[in-house]
Amino acid sequence: MNQSFSNRYLIYVIFIFTLASTCSIIDRQILNVMIGPIKRDLGGISDTQVSLIMGFAFALFYTLMTYPAGRITDRYHRINLMTAGIAGWSFMTMLCGAANQYWQLFLARMGVGIGEATLGPASNSALADFFPPERLPVAIGIVASAPFIGQGLANIAGGPLIDYLEATPNYVVPILGEIFSWQMVLIMVGAPGLLIALAMWFLIEPPRKNKQLAENTSVPLKDVWSFILTRKHFFFFVFMGYLCLATQGWSLFSWLVEYFVRNHAWSRTEIGLSYGSIALVVGIAGSVSGGLFASRMIQKGRTDATLRVVLYSTIVLFPLAALLTVIPDPYIALAMLIPVTFCMAMPPGLIIATLQTVAPNELRGQMVAFYLIAVNFLSYSFAPSLPAVISDFVFQSELALGQSISLLAVINYSVAIVCLALSLKYFRQAVTRANAWRSDPEPFAERA
Repeated sequence: MNQSFSNRYLIYVIFIFTLASTCSIIDRQILNVMIGPIKRDLGGISDTQVSLIMGFAFALFYTLMTYPAGRITDRYHRINLMTAGIAGWSFMTMLCGAANQYWQLFLARMGVGIGEATLGPASNSALADFFPPERLPVAIGIVASAPFIGQGLANIAGGPLIDYLEATPNYVVPILGEIFSWQMVLIMVGAPGLLIALAMWFLIEPPRKNKQLAENTSVPLKDVWSFILTRKHFFFFVFMGYLCLATQGWSLFSWLVEYFVRNHAWSRTEIGLSYGSIALVVGIAGSVSGGLFASRMIQKGRTDATLRVVLYSTIVLFPLAALLTVIPDPYIALAMLIPVTFCMAMPPGLIIATLQTVAPNELRGQMVAFYLIAVNFLSYSFAPSLPAVISDFVFQSELALGQSISLLAVINYSVAIVCLALSLKYFRQAVTRANAWRSDPEPFAERA
């Protein structure tokens, strides 16, 4: 443990980081529970059009800004960077609530992506300096439970809230005038982020461990690229596997509520409370358990522990996820969501711990940014659209969402299992090189 910080303070750091990550997921995913009202109030847009707002509009600038955010992370004050990012995306979420036309909402969602690009590189780099390697998977696992906390809260609060607001007259807001139910929800979920930004601002920037370059100095881009190329098999197989995991995850997250509404005639309140509770409780349990399993395996000498846990969880997940959205009984499907959510919650934190294990301090932020660009851009951009496109153009029915999601599960998890299995050898090699790197006094460029 870093002796500069008490256990109590480290717990507080994890709490604030998790709160910030949860806020980002809620702001990013709240549209998922409001698809129907948004389509209606924006002139009857199609599933494909609304999926572009959910995915591509956010992912475009999120991706473009992620690598610059990683470079800033590796040079400057990470706490200040996260503070600015949280305040920025929260304001843009509220601005989404002011949109009255499709293009306005599209542009505002781009702004949300710009702000959120700062959090991943900065928070994970800082965590690696707050915690030692053997405790890092657990710490990151707790923070990485945020997608499921966010999904849970967005569904628990969003579903009933949108049903309540739909049943009441439109609200009149100063300056904006009369607004629709989904606009009110966006304003309400964006505002708390400003308080979280203030809490982040008061955290202490941790000293960087094992950093050999001078402060405010970046590794030249040619050396960064050299680092990646000399580990190309590791990055290819891991990122390809995670691309499939992320694509399937966001496809399911984006359309699960609408699937239950359309195919099982559930209200948004019913599925929101049901799935939200599962995501909140089981998601946290899965993410933390993944970190605990990996930490225990690391202590026993398994250097490939983080990826091995991901591989095992994906093997269990495959058949369950493939059947989830084609089972005719909604209650059996809901019960299957419990193990599916548990297994889906393990990989997000473990990939960050994996990258921090193989990267020196000078590259931590940029390696996370590289991952977010290589994996998240494609998954965020296309995952929400894939079920909609397959339903619209292949099955040609809005009631075919379940079949579309199931088909994607078979494809994505098959590829992911193969890639993760092939990556284990290259991960062990990368860890060996990283350990030698930390004890090598030669300049960075000569060791890339």
